[in-house]
Amino acid sequence: MSLTQVKPYLNIRLIGILRTKPSTPKENAINAIQAAFDSGAEAVEITSNSDSWQDIVTECRKRNLNIGVGSVKNKEIAKEALTLGAKFLVSPGLFPSVVIMAKEKNVPVLPGVYLENEIERAHVLGIADQKFFPANVKTHEELYKAISEPFRDEFEELKRKNWKLVAFDSEDFKALGKSAEQCIEISSPTEFYERYLVLKDKKKPYAPIVIKLPEDEEVGFDRVKRFSEACNAWGVRTYAVGGINDKNMKEVLTKYDAYGVCPGSGMFNGDAIFSGNLEQVKTDVKRHIEVLQNI
Repeated sequence: MSLTQVKPYLNIRLIGILRTKPSTPKENAINAIQAAFDSGAEAVEITSNSDSWQDIVTECRKRNLNIGVGSVKNKEIAKEALTLGAKFLVSPGLFPSVVIMAKEKNVPVLPGVYLENEIERAHVLGIADQKFFPANVKTHEELYKAISEPFRDEFEELKRKNWKLVAFDSEDFKALGKSAEQCIEISSPTEFYERYLVLKDKKKPYAPIVIKLPEDEEVGFDRVKRFSEACNAWGVRTYAVGGINDKNMKEVLTKYDAYGVCPGSGMFNGDAIFSGNLEQVKTDVKRHIEVLQNI
């Protein structure tokens, strides 16, 4: 059976994203995840740039919780997550090595897409679910921020090596002057990581890196709708990720035609988890679940 014939769907419309604040006790994160499931959650993603994520996944596996690992960027992280017992994988971009490993293990994978060519590439890889990320951005600055969050270590590394990373139309971009004419344009998380892998080993920077919205008409959730409709014919489901919360998720699931949503800080407040405030965690989780139940 070829990889394109194997399509393990997630079949869950609400997946909470938990990214801990630095120095959050792992016991607090584990307790927050347990509280979420006790409150009715069906799946939780712990990001691989959270402290002690490996111990968190291990404990969740012992409790038989439907835990996935997010911010999976390469085969090494994917292998570690699956070995520890992750039930599914989530990536900020489209990374074939991650998709192929998940499919070899028959584990659901949610790769990130944002551009037309990425959707086509994902289709060739035979994915069942795609993560449209970032779903809510409407400006170049918002796209810059959205890409930098899952790739904060990579951004910092390039900056330490004197690469200039700026958002198109920002004051920093304007300050580039003529050097902006030779810039490296990036319009998606996938493009950024692919460029990073090449640029990180260059001995010195040769052009500024400019984060710029794609040159088409749609921005924000309008792009989600177009991509969802295009992929439905292939049997591919679209999850909206980025800026999702209990106030807009109903609209995203109905008006904008997403199959599922993945809220982050609205569903898992980092300060509440850091302090061990499980009552707030339960309240936030239940609020999102109620929206889904009322659709």
